[in-house]
Amino acid sequence: MIAETVDKALRRFEEHNCQPGVIKRAGKILHRFIEKGLHPEFINIIQRRRLHDTINYVSNHSPFYKRMFSQYGIRPEHIQAIEDLRKLPFTTVRDIRQWQDFLCVPEEKLSAVFTTSGTTGEPKRVYYTFREMQILSNLYGMALRIAHSGRLVALIALPIGHGLWIGGASVQRAVERAGGLPLTVGANNPGETIKWMERFAPNVVFSSPSYMTALTREAECLGYRCALDKIILAGELLTSEHKKLFTGYWDAAVFDSYGSTEIGSAQTIALPECTAIHLNDLHLITEIIDPITGNPANQGELVFTTIRRDGMPLIRYRSGDKARWADCACWLPFKAINLKGRTDDMIVAGDMNIYGRVIADEVGKIDGTTGRVLITVSREDLTDKISVMVEGYVAEEKIQKAILSAYPELEKNMENGNLRLAIESVNSLASQIKDVKVLDLRQG
Repeated sequence: MIAETVDKALRRFEEHNCQPGVIKRAGKILHRFIEKGLHPEFINIIQRRRLHDTINYVSNHSPFYKRMFSQYGIRPEHIQAIEDLRKLPFTTVRDIRQWQDFLCVPEEKLSAVFTTSGTTGEPKRVYYTFREMQILSNLYGMALRIAHSGRLVALIALPIGHGLWIGGASVQRAVERAGGLPLTVGANNPGETIKWMERFAPNVVFSSPSYMTALTREAECLGYRCALDKIILAGELLTSEHKKLFTGYWDAAVFDSYGSTEIGSAQTIALPECTAIHLNDLHLITEIIDPITGNPANQGELVFTTIRRDGMPLIRYRSGDKARWADCACWLPFKAINLKGRTDDMIVAGDMNIYGRVIADEVGKIDGTTGRVLITVSREDLTDKISVMVEGYVAEEKIQKAILSAYPELEKNMENGNLRLAIESVNSLASQIKDVKVLDLRQG
């Protein structure tokens, strides 16, 4: 009964067009409630209630899930518990390329669309209704006010070249909803970004680990430092080295987060003292599976079921992101994970399996690099060629040495003509949203 009351109260608040003053007060109330009253057993009950509503909803409104349920002989009443989700097949990236099949509302009820960067083929697109955008903005704004009270002038140093990316758009909405001033300056030239910081004196920065690295190194070169209270990062893996650099130079608390176009932004958080990222269990049911067998695993691929969506709900969506379950000693009662990169960044070239994340991690240890890497695989005269483009000021010999330290057998493959390696360092890869991007240009 208590969980049902909490569920109803949260739903009413989430969907309300909240003014900044309400968000500020709600942030304080929710902080106390999460810390002292939102126990895991309550969360489980709320998840089951919302899952029940979602399964009934998609069975009536989603063309894709109607067909799936019919094909597998599944009726809504067969999914009573979270474990029952395993009776259903996964939803994949290929499935949602046919986005029309997932829409549960008429087009006139859609309020926002976000897409992936579309590195190969048509980008994925995910639609949101006005109600969903209200919910995301309220929750994100409230999370900001839980973490930060008082003056909020937020520099949003996230890529804006890809105009339909969910990251920058959702941050701007959240800052406005929280009663702050958003400065959406993008993530291009770090020198220009510092000029914006000098003009407006922001006390909170939203960015990615790689661009924040470039910004910090540019600030060091210029001898610039301002009083930052919070640095909130997203879009990439945050390493302990990143965190040490940012806290050491800016003397700011560093928060980490994870989200995606498919599940929405502001769906996870890691506080400065956290050792893992916490999931928004009130909006997501999360699984980790073995990517080969599809069975539950302690470490593997993240699978999400959205339980507060009405535009394009997703059931058992395979994210392509790798993670493992984790424990965290902080006060947040939500499940926690450690991110491990992507399941699809493996390069098979020259009889070798090479991972983009491994290359990026090794190259990122070199002084002068930001950690952002573009890896392109092509074929010349029937020979595979890996081209590694690194953002930063660093000698190409150092980059090659770092790559060979991770993959010593690569040198032998190059010597025998089985594989070619090209390396280039560039000033900026700012149009690249993620820190690691892998493009396979080979045909056939």
